[in-house]
Amino acid sequence: MTPSFTPTQGRYLSFISAYIDGFGLAPAESEIGEALEVSAPSVNQMMKMLEKKSLIRRQAGVARSIELLIDQTEIPKWTGKRLSRTVMQWVRTKPPMKSSGPAPQTQSGSGQVVYQFKITLNGSKPPIWRRIETLDMPLAKFHQAIQTAMGWTNSHLHSFEVGQTHYTDPRMIDDGFGDPNERSYMGISISRLLQDHGPKPRLIYAYDFGDGWEHKVALEKTTARQPGVQYPRCTAGARSCPPEDVGGIYGYAHFLQSIADPEHEEHDDFIEWVGGDFDPEAFDLVEINKSMKSGLPSY
Repeated sequence: MTPSFTPTQGRYLSFISAYIDGFGLAPAESEIGEALEVSAPSVNQMMKMLEKKSLIRRQAGVARSIELLIDQTEIPKWTGKRLSRTVMQWVRTKPPMKSSGPAPQTQSGSGQVVYQFKITLNGSKPPIWRRIETLDMPLAKFHQAIQTAMGWTNSHLHSFEVGQTHYTDPRMIDDGFGDPNERSYMGISISRLLQDHGPKPRLIYAYDFGDGWEHKVALEKTTARQPGVQYPRCTAGARSCPPEDVGGIYGYAHFLQSIADPEHEEHDDFIEWVGGDFDPEAFDLVEINKSMKSGLPSY
């Protein structure tokens, strides 16, 4: 029987099938692009083509929602890049690790100290940054505060890095191929992190290990809690968050160059991919704080 797809389409279907079979969920478009060594717009256009041919189905606006509509016996076996450890981490689970002891009390009683952080996306020129204020909280919640303040969608893996130590969600730790510097962040709060690494740690928040977004997280000062203020909150910032899966800081620069030039060969593809106009200078403090209050989806 002649297949209902081209050889190129077959490679996409092959990777998607292998990924779903191995890890129990669909790949992100950035992972497809990395595996097949193609650009984000190319992946997006291929997904539309596969949908048009009724080979896959997706939910609009929902990450990792690709569903195969073709009998898997018709799909060729994946023979490309080995599925990476980063991918494996999405589905491996383990019991939460116990903390080595109780978290220290804050200076003015538990929960009364406000930490002011400036979060800057490394490599962004002019800088993309946010200033947030938060009470003491677990790193799992701090991750959510950073995501919503910046404008990310929690579609990829993340970690907090202090020197050689990487703190991450315990569900993402792979015991079989473990990094000796990787630790669960269960039981680790902001105050404990400062106790363990000093009052001014060189803290990096890493997000999407494929695109490689890194954020400098600098503790600027601590203040007393203000009555009637809801924390965490964003108090200042500048510029829009890059689109997900755009290819990291260099891919983002290429994206901005392309959409700014109507004559660029990828202009129309990028405009369609991003869903219309994109303003890199946009910053809406009210909307950001709404997002911080509503929280993140989880995948």
